[in-house]
This record gives sequence, structure tokens and C-alpha cells, in this order.
Amino acid sequence: MNIVLLDAPRPYDGRTLSTAFLDEQSADGGDTVVAFVGEADVPAHDMVDLEDAEAGLSIYSPLMAHLVVEHRDMALSEGVLAQRLLVRLAAEWIAARSGTTPEVRGDDLFVLDGKLSVSIATTSPRGVLIHLGVNVDTEGAPVRAAGLRDLRVAPEEFLKGTARAYERELDSAAHAVAKVRPVP
Repeated sequence: MNIVLLDAPRPYDGRTLSTAFLDEQSADGGDTVVAFVGEADVPAHDMVDLEDAEAGLSIYSPLMAHLVVEHRDMALSEGVLAQRLLVRLAAEWIAARSGTTPEVRGDDLFVLDGKLSVSIATTSPRGVLIHLGVNVDTEGAPVRAAGLRDLRVAPEEFLKGTARAYERELDSAAHAVAKVRPVP
């Protein structure tokens, strides 16, 4: 897994969830995580979630910690499982650092009924793309929200820690697959 941590803030507008964006950030090829901090502003017409788009929903946060992941040669059903693994690892990392355990509801995180995250998995020309955005600041969010600042968690540390935890878990799973023999 290639992990790229961007130094400069970068906005997430929905079009950032693309192979072109990942290729701009990493020329190494293979499975990649690009992590960055920036505003999130996804209008309804750029939403990947069809239910949310049809409902006219949008995403806005003045500052989020973003993880954009690409897994090559992966089916969407596997990608949704990978997304949910990423979300659970993020919850574990936050709980270990803040003392507050986020509630995991599907692919979303909540703290005291405030929505902490947004997440989606979708197909790409090469496999699957995943976005996990975790609020840092919440002012102007369209829903009741919670943020990493409320939990006294530095967004850069969250990004590094969660990306590395995800990489370790995928490596461990690959090892588990490689060490077994088939049975009749």
C-alpha cells in the first residue's frame, strides 16, 4: 500500500474521488491512500451516493481530514467491506487517542449524536475508490456534527495513524490468505 500524506491543505469536492487525483499525487502505482486536510464541499449533483443525491443532500465541512483510497482489481462488494474496515479502524484510533469511542453506524461515525464522518465506496476504471472524511471543524455543517477538535485529536496524527493501521490490517490479511492451504 502506498501512503501519501499531502503537506498543503486541499479541498475535497467529490471530483477528488478519482483515479486522476490519485495519479497526480502518486506515480508509484498499485493500491494507494492519499491523506490530506481541507474543506469538504460536495454539491448534490456531484454526490456519488444516489440516495443522498436524489434527496438533494450535500456535504459541507469547513475542515475535514480526508483519506482517499484506491484498490486496484477489487470488486465493489469487497470495496464496501474495505471501507467499513477503514471506518472501524478510524473509530479505534480515535478512541485510543481521545478517550471517546465513536459509534459506528454502517460506514459512518458518530459522537454524542453528532455526525463525525462521511464515507463512500464506488467503482473506478481500475477497481474501487473509497473516501473517508472526518470532521475537524463543524461550523456550517448541514447536519448536527462532531469534530476531531472537539475530541482534542490533531487531524494530521489521525490521518497518519489511521492510514498506517489500515495498511497493517491489509498486510495481515494478505499474510493470512498466503499461509493456508486449500482443503478438499
